[in-house]
Amino acid sequence: MTVTGLWKVSEVNVYDKNFNQSWKTTEEITADENIGPMQKAMARAAYLFEEDGTLLSLMPKEIAGGEGEAYDDNYVIAKKTAWKEQEGRLYAAAEENGSQDWQEIVQVNDALELFGFQRIVRA
Repeated sequence: MTVTGLWKVSEVNVYDKNFNQSWKTTEEITADENIGPMQKAMARAAYLFEEDGTLLSLMPKEIAGGEGEAYDDNYVIAKKTAWKEQEGRLYAAAEENGSQDWQEIVQVNDALELFGFQRIVRA
């Protein structure tokens, strides 16, 4: 599977104010008053898989509040990490105690699931 390019969040594994967990679309999260502001912000994130193995986490500028390196007119780079393909499987690097912890990116229908927390689709 070719993953290089821009991907946007389509679903987030959220907890509501009563600690009920479920997958919700970006639109559902935006409209739900029981979803906290941080989860609403994460629902508007995007990811850029670069050919050199760099994975950029992008946040809308208005959410980032001036923090982060500018990516374009709409996004700032919230985090730089890495991705790789190994034996036909995709992995993203998460930092664990200062070192990289490779976690599998799982395909779910037409989306890719990152860290069990977000599902992303091609932008």
